[in-house]
Amino acid sequence: MSPESVTADRIHRELKLNIIEGEFGPGAVLGLQLIARMFGTSISPVRDALNRLVGERIVELQPGGGFTVPVFDNRKAYHIYSWHADVVRAVVKVMDKLDRLGPPPDFSSRESREPDAIASATAEFFTALASCSPNPEHLMAIEVLGERLHVLRLQEGMFARQAEELGSLWKLAGSGNRNATRVAMWHYHRKRLLRASDICEAIILHANRGKGPEP
Repeated sequence: MSPESVTADRIHRELKLNIIEGEFGPGAVLGLQLIARMFGTSISPVRDALNRLVGERIVELQPGGGFTVPVFDNRKAYHIYSWHADVVRAVVKVMDKLDRLGPPPDFSSRESREPDAIASATAEFFTALASCSPNPEHLMAIEVLGERLHVLRLQEGMFARQAEELGSLWKLAGSGNRNATRVAMWHYHRKRLLRASDICEAIILHANRGKGPEP
């Protein structure tokens, strides 16, 4: 692998993490020269990394050229949550090898209940659940959706007792009761579908507080 490819891989990995954790606000322009300066590299590997992120739908390519962070509106957020619900429903229908779930995390500390910790634990749970499916496409779909949903999950603090909800889902799925798990998952996703617009507004408010860097 050439040094330029290694650089592109590093930029891809680190830039993806910055975006899904909300370091760049929605609609932020991802200028090639800016990012090249950030990583101390040339423009070419930056362009390669951004094009990979476009393929993963973490970044959007503008019609006139240039790259931006996607803006979540009510419709887009609703559709992503809905698609996640569809994939989870398919997983629950065929899940086996439930030992892959393991026990839920310990949410007793304050740090474990912070938004970033809950969002990461949520991604961990659904990834583990999808790994219980004999169809590897389910796991791939959940991993990709989890990356796109992370920004939304960081703003789900409006839902009370998130840690308890996640812990209950974890234990229920591990019990192997498919019907009860399916119903619980429906309630989980329905709450978020009904509040998709509120979650989007929370993302905008968070970005307007100046968290994201200037393009």
